[in-house]
Amino acid sequence: MGRGFSLLAWTCALSGAVALNVAAQPAEETSLPLTASRVIELASTCSPEARIAAARVEEARGRLTSARVFSQENPVLEALSGRSWRGPAGSTELELAVPLGYGLGRAYRVQEATATVERETLHAADARRLLAGRALASFYRVLHAEMQLGIAEEGRRLAGEQRRIAEEKVEAGDAARLELLVAETEVSRGESAAESAAGELALAQLELAAVLGMPSSQGLRTTGDLADRSRFDAIAADGRTAGERERADLRAARADLAAAAASLKQARAAWIPGIALRLSYGEDQEESTLRPGLAVSLPIFDQRRGERQQALARRLRAQIELEARRALAAVELEGAQAAYRRAAAAASEIEVTALPRALETEALALAGYEAGKFDLPALLIVRRNALETRREQADRLLSAALAGVDLAVAAGALP
Repeated sequence: MGRGFSLLAWTCALSGAVALNVAAQPAEETSLPLTASRVIELASTCSPEARIAAARVEEARGRLTSARVFSQENPVLEALSGRSWRGPAGSTELELAVPLGYGLGRAYRVQEATATVERETLHAADARRLLAGRALASFYRVLHAEMQLGIAEEGRRLAGEQRRIAEEKVEAGDAARLELLVAETEVSRGESAAESAAGELALAQLELAAVLGMPSSQGLRTTGDLADRSRFDAIAADGRTAGERERADLRAARADLAAAAASLKQARAAWIPGIALRLSYGEDQEESTLRPGLAVSLPIFDQRRGERQQALARRLRAQIELEARRALAAVELEGAQAAYRRAAAAASEIEVTALPRALETEALALAGYEAGKFDLPALLIVRRNALETRREQADRLLSAALAGVDLAVAAGALP
């Protein structure tokens, strides 16, 4: 394929090795046309948003590693050496303090960090869900633009055929030059429509390339059937609710609530005095002393009231967000199911009934015009109606496909 896919393959391989642990894509695999499944795969692994989400997971794992250390504070060794002002005698003192990190504070800190890792992992999964939906919608817009370009090119071809017939009629004296001028005007309009459709296709390809994180849309090729709704029909027939599907964003909100609860426990555990082992060694000319001891911090001045207040508010916020997101997910799924059923029914109606009749009428009108049984104005009306019906069919198919994407996203069925 083009240069854009080559750079995309290298980017995927590099980002996979560092952040996503995705195997490098073979060069020959990137030369294949983009299918719906391939678009979902690329959006979930190679798009910038997916890679950023994966990097956030690594950041959270780094914080978990820090939380698991023996103590947040390192041992402190103090040494003093000198001599008395009254004589030559000298003395040396060494003191070692080892803070103890084990206890409730450390346990809650690890618990919060673990929940944070789970939350960021689920946020990454939810980001892939949304990215797959965006990429799939862009993919269907490309298919729609290709379909519209095909309709425009077919219209241009028919206009050329109509001009040929008009020229023959004018030469035979069966029609006036006015009829030829009208036919030539239709050819010009067909050329303009085809150029406009090609421009729309280029914009749709650019949008898809941007979603996938490609540096260029040159060489981008797609393959698929805009009328194929089997993926979405299966989701619509499933009938499960948003809660039963347990979308990634719902699980992430639940993990955020667990992290907030652990943060509150950690803030409350900060009231427990800290303990450090101490070992003091002293030496002078007369004797050496070794004195073990224990140091206990007294949380008198800083009682962590502000931290506890923040943790309480954070837990309340997380609880509200979980409830709101659960309700929103149910509403989104219900609305998406209704919208998809309507859009699919509209697409089926025009595809099964209206389009075949419009095409048959157009063919009969063209044959009648060539045989001299149909005049040019009537033929133009029939042809424009047929073209408009084909464009409407493409628009209905796109609407159904986009409604299907919304349904898949709302149901958590992507990627």
